[in-house]
Amino acid sequence: MFHVGEAIAQNMHMAPIPSVFSVQSEVREAFGWSEHDDTDSAELLLRTLEGHALWSPEKREATLEHLQQRLVNAERVVLLGAAVEPSELHRFNDTRAVFVAADGAVGALQSYEHLACVVSDFDGAEHLDKAAEAGQTIIAHAHGDNSSQWKRILTKWQEHSQPPSLVLSHQVTKELSGMYNFGGFTDGDRALCFVLSMGVAPEKVELVGFSTMKIGAWSATTTPSLKMQKLEWMKRIVSELGFGDSIRS
Repeated sequence: MFHVGEAIAQNMHMAPIPSVFSVQSEVREAFGWSEHDDTDSAELLLRTLEGHALWSPEKREATLEHLQQRLVNAERVVLLGAAVEPSELHRFNDTRAVFVAADGAVGALQSYEHLACVVSDFDGAEHLDKAAEAGQTIIAHAHGDNSSQWKRILTKWQEHSQPPSLVLSHQVTKELSGMYNFGGFTDGDRALCFVLSMGVAPEKVELVGFSTMKIGAWSATTTPSLKMQKLEWMKRIVSELGFGDSIRS
């Protein structure tokens, strides 16, 4: 349907392409993580869902096409980061904005009426589970240390009376049919990369709740020092894409 890297570059009118992909290798090197592990998790997820009644490749592609149309046609696309406060969203009540939530930040929404999707690596706990149970669309991300999570969570989600729709993402250098590398590293900056790759005009995109000052209330339980390091990578990616002024720092 599209080539993610070319879509981001064209949409941002940037040359060269921002390092939303190469940064993934830099992050692995910085933290001592293995691309082999990332690849194993991604390929296992693909095999697991091959021919799946709910989440087959054909159904995931249809989900992505529908989502792309919704995002491109929206009046405004508002990305919700982990530091978002529910009160910050009141000003969108009477608009035709749609929301893209970074994982657990979906918990800041009082309803899912204007939720386009959740970008998640399965850390969003009860907030993510609630959205999934309501049949929302999840951009489901596989990486090296979350394979046990996605196995457990997808097993639970498929039993819901109204299971979520899925699009699969990964963070490896090789191409994987049926799965996309939208760029970025954290759920927040990956959400921005995703929205831009869909063809949403940058001037229609707004970031709310992106911060390097503290760990957001909607973040997954994690080692604080590690999380703060991750937020610095988020800041770099978001800034390279031209949205650095939206980050509280």
